[in-house]
Amino acid sequence: MRRLRGSAFAEVLVSVFIVALLVLSIAAISPMTARMQRRAQQYTFATNVAQTALERVRTLDFLQITANGLISAGIGQTIELNDTNQFRVRFTSLQTPGGGTLNLANELRNGFGTVEVINLTTSNNISIGLKTVIVTVRWQEPRTNRWQQVQLATTVASLK
Repeated sequence: MRRLRGSAFAEVLVSVFIVALLVLSIAAISPMTARMQRRAQQYTFATNVAQTALERVRTLDFLQITANGLISAGIGQTIELNDTNQFRVRFTSLQTPGGGTLNLANELRNGFGTVEVINLTTSNNISIGLKTVIVTVRWQEPRTNRWQQVQLATTVASLK
């Protein structure tokens, strides 16, 4: 009879040990899962912002795709580069087609976006009626301070 009591006690100890191991494993994984979920949300938001900016540029007339044209359309706030065949505007918020505003600082630490347009030309610097549009959204990871980015690109052609 005493042997049975001792083995029952050993079984309870083993069970408690296994349960404690499972609880500790779950507790260790939870913060990592939360970080991964937050990172996925950041990339999703950044991709949506970049896609919205790209679609907004596509709705403009070919001749409106200039640094000042993007700013007046609400796609950029400041001009970073304005050369003959290349320009870049920067934005920290973006107007959506529905009349809303996407504010990058609300979702992304130190977040900002750029729209860079390259006017494709011949070797003689003559425009061929094509513009490459590159939208980049950048932000800093809160925990590591590393810069992350999402980048989308398209080519827009003149229909004239």
